[in-house]
Amino acid sequence: MKQRDLSQFSKYQVFLNFPYDDSYLPLATAMQFGVVAAGLIPVCAKDFIIPDQPRLNMLVNAINNCEYSVHDLSYSRGEGAMNFSRMNMPIESGMALFRSLSTQRREHKCTFFVSSQNEYKEYASDLAGLDFDCHKNDDSTLLQHLFDWLRGVVPEHFSNPISTLEVIEKYNEYRSDLKQINGSSSSGAPTHHEAREFMYQFCEKYKLWDFRLSRIGRDAFPVLPLSQV
Repeated sequence: MKQRDLSQFSKYQVFLNFPYDDSYLPLATAMQFGVVAAGLIPVCAKDFIIPDQPRLNMLVNAINNCEYSVHDLSYSRGEGAMNFSRMNMPIESGMALFRSLSTQRREHKCTFFVSSQNEYKEYASDLAGLDFDCHKNDDSTLLQHLFDWLRGVVPEHFSNPISTLEVIEKYNEYRSDLKQINGSSSSGAPTHHEAREFMYQFCEKYKLWDFRLSRIGRDAFPVLPLSQV
């Protein structure tokens, strides 16, 4: 997939930092849907793969070209035979925090999610002064809190007036309709890019996302062909 110029839509972009794990998929879907339903553009590491460019450079470029970012720090415990914990999310959170604080939060605004309200004070005590949102591992809760946060920080003329309750209803409809998409992954499920494309099309249908109405937007977000089951 062609890498688009992230600087074109920086004012509308939201960097998403979450675990790339099958168990986290419902929460990741809710996070992305909340951004698209707000009329904005989600950006995450899965969106860009440039073989000759270090991953760290791509992340720095993405965060620098996103006005907002959302971070989930709920995967804090060791996993697997080696009992390693996930470090990518804290690293990306630190990069976004530096970007935000170095501009007095004028050019980058962040929000953070955890699964339990108190645990993060133990494993990330330096962040205790920040206001974390707790999703309790529930995708609808994450969607509600994220959409409410976006409504509070995004200028009104950039985002949609749809209510949070309506967004949750549309999200449930999207998840149901997504099952009818014939994905190209080995399991038959939609890939990340296919699910994102269907999300764009779904939100376009309800006039929540409109970046393809302009020639620049159509060039930046070419339609990915999808097939129905």
